[in-house]
Amino acid sequence: MKPRTRGFLGVPVWLLLPVALLAVGWLGACGDDDDDDDATSVESTEEAEAEATTEPTGEETEAVAEGTVESTSPEAEGTFVAEERIDLVAVHGSSPDFIALPTLAAWDILEERNIHVEQQYVEDGATAIQAIAQGQAQIATNIAANTGVAAAEQGVNVKEVVGAQRMSWALAARPEFATLEDLQGRSIAVHSDVSFTKTVADWFAEEYGIEMDQLIIPGSEVRAQALANGEIDSTIIDIADVVRISQVSPDSFTVVTTLGESLGDLISGGTFIDADWADENPEIALEVTKAMVEGLRRLSSDRDYAVSLAQEALPEEDPQVVEDVVDQYLERELWDPNGFVTEATAQATLDFYAQFGQVDVDPATADLNKYFAIDLLNQALDALGRE
Repeated sequence: MKPRTRGFLGVPVWLLLPVALLAVGWLGACGDDDDDDDATSVESTEEAEAEATTEPTGEETEAVAEGTVESTSPEAEGTFVAEERIDLVAVHGSSPDFIALPTLAAWDILEERNIHVEQQYVEDGATAIQAIAQGQAQIATNIAANTGVAAAEQGVNVKEVVGAQRMSWALAARPEFATLEDLQGRSIAVHSDVSFTKTVADWFAEEYGIEMDQLIIPGSEVRAQALANGEIDSTIIDIADVVRISQVSPDSFTVVTTLGESLGDLISGGTFIDADWADENPEIALEVTKAMVEGLRRLSSDRDYAVSLAQEALPEEDPQVVEDVVDQYLERELWDPNGFVTEATAQATLDFYAQFGQVDVDPATADLNKYFAIDLLNQALDALGRE
């Protein structure tokens, strides 16, 4: 696997947005699904460092994102290879994490087809969407649906095409609280007042008829440590942090429920595409979408590959944690082999965010095709076959 990741080493042109754009509502929506990551960039590869002084303009990005693809072996997997190398940019709405693995797997596959995707990392989903709005990227990854929907409502033509995974979040509590009902009157820590974790806490309170005292503690790993130290009664944390604290303080907490069990129809870790670019480059957009599905399937079927890719993407992570988290993903079937974006999951996701005021649309009358590229994913599945 070739290095393909880097962060912003300077201030990209597209971050220098007009003040008017900063005022729109979608910048205030909770951003990426992994909204607890605070880091804004990662170390670049040597190659990326050499390129950092020549960030492409919007026109240059558009030029290299277009190309001609030809079928090289339609009988063998129906794959395509570009006649000339095509360069694309994807921006991840957090620092590197496990949610990034499906798209990194997809970029490995596309590299074999002469389509190179430069993966960048920024602090949140709204900033990633800005990259598309400013013509600096064609793809945004790890984006919460409410961020993408809000951006679309403000005129940014982006659509969610693939869900990177099923919900990997868990409601964890001190060992004496075995059920949600036990948390009546107790504390629950969330990332912020405007975050996915707060919306989920509100949902649990409403669904189970309980009242919990919400505490603001940014960072899933910080909340996990606070729970292990007995400083809070419960919290919503990522499954990776469940694995981490179970290694050092296994008796300090219990998993009350996972969101995959409680909110299994919600799309998580969404990948959004520039819909204008996709319309202008339908063959390339289809090939990218197919690779995303193939990436999910490769992770699901090849544990060794999944572990190797995770260790490459997360070199600072404890190797045993990496293996344990991958095993959790496989055991819980968090990587959906069909991309997880359907009319049913799109509607359920829109209903959920509208219920708690996270999107300003009426889900009963909303046109799902405005926010979700369901047809494009279905084309990819028609070509690949459904599993």
